[in-house]
Amino acid sequence: MEELAKRIDLTLLKPTATAKDIEKLCEDARTYKVAAVCVAPTFVPYAAELVKGSPVKVCSVVGFPLGFQLTSVKAYEAAELVACGAQELDFVINLRWVKENRFEFIAAEAGEILAACPGVVTKAIIECAYLNRTEMEKLVDVLAQAGVDYVKTSTGFGPRGATVADVRLLAERAYGRIKVKAAGGIRTLAQALALIEAGADRLGTSSGVSILKEFQQMAAGDRTREVEIFVDGACLGNPGPGGYAAILKSGGQEKVITGAEPHTTNNRMELMAAIKALESLKYPCVVKIYTDSRYLMDGVTKWLPRWLENGFLTRNKKPVKNRDLWERLAELIKHHQIEWHWLEGHAGHPENERCDRLAREAARRIKT
Repeated sequence: MEELAKRIDLTLLKPTATAKDIEKLCEDARTYKVAAVCVAPTFVPYAAELVKGSPVKVCSVVGFPLGFQLTSVKAYEAAELVACGAQELDFVINLRWVKENRFEFIAAEAGEILAACPGVVTKAIIECAYLNRTEMEKLVDVLAQAGVDYVKTSTGFGPRGATVADVRLLAERAYGRIKVKAAGGIRTLAQALALIEAGADRLGTSSGVSILKEFQQMAAGDRTREVEIFVDGACLGNPGPGGYAAILKSGGQEKVITGAEPHTTNNRMELMAAIKALESLKYPCVVKIYTDSRYLMDGVTKWLPRWLENGFLTRNKKPVKNRDLWERLAELIKHHQIEWHWLEGHAGHPENERCDRLAREAARRIKT
């Protein structure tokens, strides 16, 4: 519990946050002894006062969230935040320079920011969602050479947050020269543990308290909860508007998850149903998943192990279809003990029929 807490930056960067919200954030941070609270610049002096005398550090952001301020402005902001009580700074790089292959400018800017706040822990936010593999690897090299302490995956305001694949790539490239902070969309214990396993040294999340509570529940012996999950997907047109549905049952309680996409396929919706169901589990469980999809059933029990070994290439060396979803599912199933069961579709099974109906209703709603 303590080791996990030391990896968490408890974050609150909502534009509508109030002083009362910061008080609660700092109270939780002191209670759980997290690594740091990450707050907007205007709250740094107040947060510093609230965590005084505790091991919790105050972190704030520079050039946030787009990173296109002048370097001199970023350096000035960094110095001002340190003067106000910040002990760690997360600064956003200028992505224009990445796309123009002007990495020497990124190195120079990092050096100027570091010179403005000597002794302060620095984390460079590179917004992985906009980058390819070569760009991410080059940034790790440049930022490590510049002396930055961490490379951080995302602001939380970009197209997506942290992924296991991004963290693994950054950590493998780092060779221990620079640490990795994962941030953006980290809401569950399963996500947190997967990112740490992939190489994240720090996690930036607004859900840190709920993640630590999940860990407490698991440590208390609630790790063998049994869950039954029924999943199905539907598509009107294939491709076309699609929907998915999952019914989760455990301990006499039931949870229903539905969703839709405007342009998709039946196979993607079948995968999404299983993904969303497993993402909703807050800690490792014993799971039975029921599906009428041969694509999902055969994929996860027969094809997926080979795809993982072959870098998601088929026997003919062609890219696997729906790789993004198969990768998500592969990460999720690591954290649970899962039995997969196939059901014959439209054969009168109550939950299967209900899932099919819910998925079609979701697809129809998004179509209209």
